[in-house]
Amino acid sequence: MIKFFTCLLLLFGFPLFLLSQQKQADSLGTLLKTDKEDTTKVKHLNILAQLLEQHGEFEVSLQYANQALILAQKSNYFVGTAKANNTLASIYYYKSDYLKALNYYMDGLKVDSLHGYSIASASILSNIARIYNVQGIFSKALEYDLKALKIAKLSKDKKGEARYIGNMGDIYLSQGDYKNALDDYSQSLKLSKELNDKEEEARSLMRIGSVATQQNDYRKAIEYFLKTLTIASGLHNEQLVTNSLGNLGIAYGSEGNYKEAIKYCSEAAERAEKVGDKIDFAINSSNLGNALLEQKKYEDAIKYLTKSTAIADSIKDYEVIRDGNENLSEAYMNLGQWQKAYQYHLKYSAAKDTLISRDKSKEIGRLEAKYDYDKQLAAQQAEEDKAKELAEAKSKRQQIINLLAISIALIIGLIAVIIYRSLRYAKKEKILVEKEKILMELKALRAQMNPHFIFNAINSIQNFILENDKYGAQKHLSRFSKLMRMVLENSSYENIPISDEIKMLELYLEFERIRFSSRFRFKIMVNDSIDKDNIFISPLLIQPYVENAIWHGLMHLTGRQGEVSIHFELQNNQLKCSIDDNGIGREQSMKLKKDSVHKSMGLSIAAERLEIINALFKSKMSVNFTDKISTDGTAAGTRVEILMPIITNMKTYA
Repeated sequence: MIKFFTCLLLLFGFPLFLLSQQKQADSLGTLLKTDKEDTTKVKHLNILAQLLEQHGEFEVSLQYANQALILAQKSNYFVGTAKANNTLASIYYYKSDYLKALNYYMDGLKVDSLHGYSIASASILSNIARIYNVQGIFSKALEYDLKALKIAKLSKDKKGEARYIGNMGDIYLSQGDYKNALDDYSQSLKLSKELNDKEEEARSLMRIGSVATQQNDYRKAIEYFLKTLTIASGLHNEQLVTNSLGNLGIAYGSEGNYKEAIKYCSEAAERAEKVGDKIDFAINSSNLGNALLEQKKYEDAIKYLTKSTAIADSIKDYEVIRDGNENLSEAYMNLGQWQKAYQYHLKYSAAKDTLISRDKSKEIGRLEAKYDYDKQLAAQQAEEDKAKELAEAKSKRQQIINLLAISIALIIGLIAVIIYRSLRYAKKEKILVEKEKILMELKALRAQMNPHFIFNAINSIQNFILENDKYGAQKHLSRFSKLMRMVLENSSYENIPISDEIKMLELYLEFERIRFSSRFRFKIMVNDSIDKDNIFISPLLIQPYVENAIWHGLMHLTGRQGEVSIHFELQNNQLKCSIDDNGIGREQSMKLKKDSVHKSMGLSIAAERLEIINALFKSKMSVNFTDKISTDGTAAGTRVEILMPIITNMKTYA
């Protein structure tokens, strides 16, 4: 499937001021030459810094914002100081330096609080919440957005209420909590309509559309983005129009409608280029190049991807640089220009390494922020403990008696534990030895699984080569490398998140679907009650049953297209995975199996793994096969239900 960059950055990021373009910048530059060192110059510096920030000129913007801050502090101009701090914070946010961004927002908040918390303070609090949100400290993010909302309510700022409720929805969306996110977005939409605030109404609609996109409901997403586009066009809000067009391009591309994706991404890129918005231009040009690549229009794709990566390089947007160079490498490879393909692959690798390094820096920043937060909580707890100690001073005698009683109880308990552990020590040693033995058997079975899995994959690629399908072999080999990387990484773990298992299944199913000329289609569904990133299963456990459904159920179908669906749900405090196919059924499959060249080792290995896992962890994992019968009494496929315990521990090496 085509990869698209998000166009929601400007919508969900910090507010950018929609000023006039190059003419205004030139005018401000002229004024600065004649301005005196006073508040007027501070205002002009702040406006110019904000304008340059909007167009992605971050380094120059930093210079003007720093000049504004120094002059504002020197002049005791607190409004100018707060605005300069906000601009500096916003720039560092886009540069992913969240620690500096947080410090500047905190400085701006201090300046504002000296004159009483105001509507401006609420805006700063909400921006601080956004930093904590992007760092993954969601409780702290909600805390600051709630503070902003409280100020808005006290100030009777209804527009602010709508905005901050929508921002809280963003925090829930970051956590994958679509229900609470939609509740907040709907509430924000309702308030915006009551206030006739068309701009905030459009933003709420776009946010709801983004949830639909993440839930793969592209029809619904397109519906909401079209509504946003209509409102934005009526407001003549160029930024919202561009974002709406870009998101429509994403939704159509994700749906596979590349003609419409090209149309909307192209218009979004043209508008962004016209107003000098480098960020939006880079993103939408990259999306456009991706869509053209999927249409095999390689020359046109190269044109836009080259533009995108050049702009992205100038503003240091390494995500666009990485994916743009990867797609350029693929385009040149398809044109047979191997030298250029190799050169862009090297650039892709360099950008990828930079992103990994930046992610590590982000993690350090997140940990530092969490440390500061924990430190504040500890200080707060210390103050509460001190107050409690003073309040209980009068009952000190009783406190001593209680402590003595607790100490005696602890000593008795400790003695009991020692006796208990002594009695169980010998038995525990025996159990540990047995577990080690079973664990070694489990490792051996996983080692069998990987060669079996890799053999089937290479066999698929061989078919393309034998059929002299060079393009198919190349595409298949690319998918194979991604699939193998995930298999080799995840097979080292006892348990992996469901989300990782789903990614492997999607790659495998797409692998087999293309191999068999789209003779079947597939879908993977996960109930909303399941936290895909925090519920774990044994890796490569589902794949053998999916493989069996394809090879022995779907491949012998005639007269209709095959279908296989995988459904994860919670049932009676267990994780249930259902694998449904509309194939020929087990009875007919057994008749044909004698003549089949495909011998499934995966099911027998998977069965052995289940037995060992049950013995090792005393779990009750089970597999049930059901033959589906149609209304006319003929076979209608097979359902496999795998019941597993709910595991919430982190990945552990086996």
